Amino acid sequence: MKKLTYIILLMALSIFLMFLYGGCETAVTPVEDPNSDIPANPTGVVVPTPTKNNVQPTATFSPQGSRIKINLQGLIDPTTNQPLTLKYDVNNPQNSNIFVDEDGKVMGLKVTKVSSGNILKADIVFVVDNSGSMGQESDSVAASIIEFANFLQASGLDAKFGIVGYSSGIRGAINFTDAQSISAYLNRNSGTSRTRGFAGTDSASLDTRASTFGSTPGENGVLAAIFADSVFNWRSDAQRVFINFTDEPTQSDGSMWNNAMGCNLLGGKATVHTVFSQDSTYWNWTSTDERPWYLSLCSGGTNMFIPTNAAGLDLKNLPVAG
Repeated sequence: MKKLTYIILLMALSIFLMFLYGGCETAVTPVEDPNSDIPANPTGVVVPTPTKNNVQPTATFSPQGSRIKINLQGLIDPTTNQPLTLKYDVNNPQNSNIFVDEDGKVMGLKVTKVSSGNILKADIVFVVDNSGSMGQESDSVAASIIEFANFLQASGLDAKFGIVGYSSGIRGAINFTDAQSISAYLNRNSGTSRTRGFAGTDSASLDTRASTFGSTPGENGVLAAIFADSVFNWRSDAQRVFINFTDEPTQSDGSMWNNAMGCNLLGGKATVHTVFSQDSTYWNWTSTDERPWYLSLCSGGTNMFIPTNAAGLDLKNLPVAG
């Protein structure tokens, strides 16, 4: 089993898999090594104990000939709330802070950041609280989503976008689509009605699934994220990203649809970012009224605390595009 230790921003890692070439002839024509650009497996390297181990890295693995490509979603340092800084030292691998081992053997790595020549896929779901208390910020939130989707689509990232609107249940959704369709969905109405109702070719199916999927005592982004995770048409080789917008606690009965359930089902599978539009000291936090950004802490995401009217909200600083 491969293990990943200490990773950052959306990037691709290639792992060199050794193959043996041989034949019956005495004279063998040399075969050009297709992995000559990847450093050899280091020797004498001891993988250190991670110093920040409260998050599960989100990664997809895809074979590419005689190598394996690992796409890693962005991770944030939970202490500084800043992106973790990658350092892989080819000359002194022990001095690195990223390691991959397979069955106890440390592998050689080639690290490539996202660029025009290294386009990665990301499936991004905007999970939006559309309860009455979001009336002040809902128009600004919708505008920021449209701007962000257009920005990512224009950046060259192979991105698809979906939306789930929620309060104590699923109140609206559109399955993965492009930035133009997301804009059309959000501009059907104004205010909190922007994310109410179902759209797309599978709108009837989404409505049916939502009606029986679950309900909670109040606003609950965990329920909405798990709905999308369970129902939407995710691409198998794409990163899974959620961005949750709310001004309320995650309200549950304490055993179902709580942060622990979200961390268990989404940790290591998706990254959740939280945009919270209320004073974080406003609520009396309990086991049934939880801090929604705790789902970001366990999934390697980040959180943004913004004014109650979401003035100036800009999502482009989120570590999604690399």
